[in-house]
Amino acid sequence: MESAVLTIESVVHKLGVTSRTLHYYEEIGLIEPVARTAGGHRLYDEAVVQKLKRILQLKETLGYSLGEIKRMLDIEQKLEQLRTSYYSIEPSSSDRCVLIEESILLLEELDRQIDERIEKLTAIRRNVTERLNRSNDLKAQFCSEMV
Repeated sequence: MESAVLTIESVVHKLGVTSRTLHYYEEIGLIEPVARTAGGHRLYDEAVVQKLKRILQLKETLGYSLGEIKRMLDIEQKLEQLRTSYYSIEPSSSDRCVLIEESILLLEELDRQIDERIEKLTAIRRNVTERLNRSNDLKAQFCSEMV
């Protein structure tokens, strides 16, 4: 069964992004159209749409840069390739250990990237919390007298 393809207009409508965003993501290697029409228009499948959703989530919700997102997606693609290789070789093969070790290194890198993001977000939150506490102290000090 062939998967459905979507025009750029359909993807734009579905995700609420601009066509220029999709073109730019293609230019920098984040996504690729699965096909093109005879007229050269890009076509995307559901896998690309899901990848775009992931990109938008990482960018908008977690504040990752496009460079960071590209690195994460590259690692995830390499992990998928390693997984495929792992299951395509004999269970007793020593090559499986090499694949496992490579996977561990890639997952450790992803873990480091996530830890760095958490540290940055924690620092921002700590700053906001300190400002909130100072504002509440000022309110308690000066505003309770005005009531």
